[in-house]
This record gives sequence, C-alpha cells and structure tokens, in this order.
Amino acid sequence: MLRTPSIFGPLNSGFVPFASGAPIDAAANAETETAEVIARVSAAPTVAPVESLEVAPRAAWAPPSSARIRVVEALVVAAVCGYFGFGLLGTVFGR
Repeated sequence: MLRTPSIFGPLNSGFVPFASGAPIDAAANAETETAEVIARVSAAPTVAPVESLEVAPRAAWAPPSSARIRVVEALVVAAVCGYFGFGLLGTVFGR
C-alpha cells in the first residue's frame, strides 16, 4: 500500500494487527490440535493407491465453433484498427 503524504493525514501503512480475542491457552490448544491434524494428514496412506489409466496428457477440448469465433474476433480487431487508422490518416493529410 502506498503511503499518504503527511499534508493529507498521518503516515500509516494500513497494517492491522490480528487479534483473535481468544485466551492464550486456546492458542496453545489450537497449536497442538493443528500439529495432530498435520501429522495425521502427512502419514503414509493405509490403502494402496489406485493406478491411473491415463498414460499421456489429453489435449484440451475446444468446440468446433471456436475457430470461427477467433476469425470473427480477428476481423473485429482489424476493423477497429482500420477505422482509427483511416481517422489518423484523415487528420494528418486533411480531408
């Protein structure tokens, strides 16, 4: 965040300290609970992983109309550029 100049107000960074309002013991209990969850999640899986049937990554699917859409978009961009180009030429060389 950009600092405001001192003539417009006090210099502050906009940082707001986090204060949960919970007792300190609750934070210690939350840390131990978090450690238990992390240990449980990071433990080795008990079930053998299922092998994937895919060998190579699939190509991204695109609808057949996407090629036509891209052509129309290109024509619109060309038309807009032509419009402003002719306007610039008319301004430079006078109409």
